[in-house]
Amino acid sequence: MKFEKQIELSVKAFFFNAKTDYLPYYKNFSFSIEENNDLILKDILFMIKKKNFMFSYPDKDLIFRVNGLVVTGEEKLNRVIEKLGTNLTFDPALKYRSINGLVIDNHDFIHNYRRLFGCAHAKKECLEYYMKLYPQHYASETFEYNKEYIGDAILILAKKLIEQDSKCKDRVLKAISDEFNGIIQCEYENNVFDGKDYSADIKWLKVELTKYHKIKEHPLSLCDKLKSYCLNKKRKEIKIDTLKNKNIALYIGYNNNNNREDLLHAYKTITKIGRYIPFSMSKKTAGQTLIDINPFMAYKKAGRVLLDAFDNGAEVLVFATDDDYNFFKSIIADVEVAIGREIPLALISIHEFELSNS
Repeated sequence: MKFEKQIELSVKAFFFNAKTDYLPYYKNFSFSIEENNDLILKDILFMIKKKNFMFSYPDKDLIFRVNGLVVTGEEKLNRVIEKLGTNLTFDPALKYRSINGLVIDNHDFIHNYRRLFGCAHAKKECLEYYMKLYPQHYASETFEYNKEYIGDAILILAKKLIEQDSKCKDRVLKAISDEFNGIIQCEYENNVFDGKDYSADIKWLKVELTKYHKIKEHPLSLCDKLKSYCLNKKRKEIKIDTLKNKNIALYIGYNNNNNREDLLHAYKTITKIGRYIPFSMSKKTAGQTLIDINPFMAYKKAGRVLLDAFDNGAEVLVFATDDDYNFFKSIIADVEVAIGREIPLALISIHEFELSNS
């Protein structure tokens, strides 16, 4: 008798009921699944539900996160395993909007659409197009920093409206240019599993906004400037005599086009001389494109990256590009002011790191 090869799948699933729970929690589930299967992610959710009736997920408009990426319930399980492995974490599309498990309060999705409803082509076909961007809306990275952000889906729709009718360009740009919750808050990342990348569209909109509507910068207050100046004077650069036996993390950055062999070599070097410290934000943006127009958001994002590395035990943070190294080094004092916490990490560029170990 021929037996199918089995896959051992481990799932950590999010639980939270807003009516009864004070804090969310996770439960672990294990499944033995045939390697050649036609399962979709919704099937796995159903299997979890059978094991624990308190687990909840939407009956329709089913999106959620797997290992940080937004997926639909129709996504093929084998495709997910191929890209993300067999240890999976299921979270709501946005944790803070969870009502019950993976069920979220999604009223803001349509509410934000109304911002553009008065534009020339914001009719039925545009609403239909916008509805297809439901995953992109809740995949918006900015929601981690600003809960009132309009969402990436509106920006994607804005680009489409302008393409369809250039006459509505000025009106559309105004609609997305709110200084507190609009495009000024956006540093786009494609967080949709196998989703289309809209980086070029967002970049185009930002360029057009500088032509039609001067993006209002968020200047630092005099108090913040004085704090930053004093801390810069007070803060001494953290230097280390040797990297041997140190806890070393590597910041790669979002969409890094560096040679994979160079990164692999850096990783191998770290493991030879010290302890490699992985951290979840090693490939995330950190405010690099926001620093000139929205420094507050940039400091928050950079601080979250640095704290993630430090709180995971890193003593040294190596940067895969000189641009990122120079960016972090130039703003670390401002970051510490913004987050109200010192970050005693030694920062080092990849070239300094390689030279010190050559």
